[in-house]
Amino acid sequence: MARVVRDKRTGKTKGYGFVSFSNPTDLAAAIKEMNGKYVGNRPIKLRKSNWKEMTDVEAQERQKNHVQRKPKMPKKSILHK
Repeated sequence: MARVVRDKRTGKTKGYGFVSFSNPTDLAAAIKEMNGKYVGNRPIKLRKSNWKEMTDVEAQERQKNHVQRKPKMPKKSILHK
């Protein structure tokens, strides 16, 4: 499961995101293979989160129930005279 962080007002990406892996060996492989590689003109910096650990069962349930949402676009304001 992956999530790209966007600016709420503009909808543009902030340049970072979060990825969760159901298998810990996939995390190790991603760090080994992708850390320092370039996407466009920016290097990827990978690290394991120190956020509260979730059990594998909880992570799998979240992935099953995850619904892909479209990013909210800012409402256009109307100027009145």
